Amino acid sequence: MAEAWSCVQKKSYYSRDRDSDIVVDISIEVWIPGSDQWSVLWVCECKDYSGSIPVDDVEEFKAKLDQITGANRKGLMVVSGALQQSALKYARANGIGIVRILPDDQVEHILYHMTADMWGKVSRLNSAEFSRALTQPRFIGTNRDFYATADGYIFGNWHSLLRKSLS
Repeated sequence: MAEAWSCVQKKSYYSRDRDSDIVVDISIEVWIPGSDQWSVLWVCECKDYSGSIPVDDVEEFKAKLDQITGANRKGLMVVSGALQQSALKYARANGIGIVRILPDDQVEHILYHMTADMWGKVSRLNSAEFSRALTQPRFIGTNRDFYATADGYIFGNWHSLLRKSLS
């Protein structure tokens, strides 16, 4: 049997610590057929900041994640601005994935005249580039506006991130 999933904005989850609900920006629930509870919950926190995201914001998100009742929770912060270096380190140390989506004015689109043997060299993901993209506020992406890290991997698009994280 295949698992089912749903993606919802502004859903609430019970917190024993608060004795009330926590509302999250976006949640993805994965359900095993016939189950009365999700088997995996992926909680996404969205931050549209022009400046750097401080470690306090990541710590606050982790505290919310820890309060949501149930097992197999994963956290992901989706940001438009850069993270402070300490925020990125904290996120990685606590299993929180990070996605940075660059604004249009921070992406250079360069067309290459490519042969088939050049494609692998150009499309290869570079961890140093991803680290700069996640932490430098004015980082300029070349042919890329999506930079993500989760579970010790880097991802260049939503599809690969979702496939790895929900598998």
